[in-house]
Amino acid sequence: MIKRAYAKLDVNGDGQVTLDDIAQLYDASKHPAVHGGSLSERAVFMQFMSLWDTQEQDGIVTMDEFCQYYSDISCMVQSDEEFVAIVSAAWKLD
Repeated sequence: MIKRAYAKLDVNGDGQVTLDDIAQLYDASKHPAVHGGSLSERAVFMQFMSLWDTQEQDGIVTMDEFCQYYSDISCMVQSDEEFVAIVSAAWKLD
């Protein structure tokens, strides 16, 4: 699922995803904090964008950075099905 999401972001297939690519596809409205009313879509979006490009701040999100993010997220999710649903909703995967 993580590879599918990264591939969707890597629209030109060059193995690099930019922060702009992420910003264009990420749907903050699906985040649980937005649904619960504790954060606005804008707040979730800004927090989310600050989590990327962590290994080398060059505007490119590598597959390693992308996988690291979801590795950290996966430990907070109770089931594989829930994890798949979270990734699918965030990146509008079918």
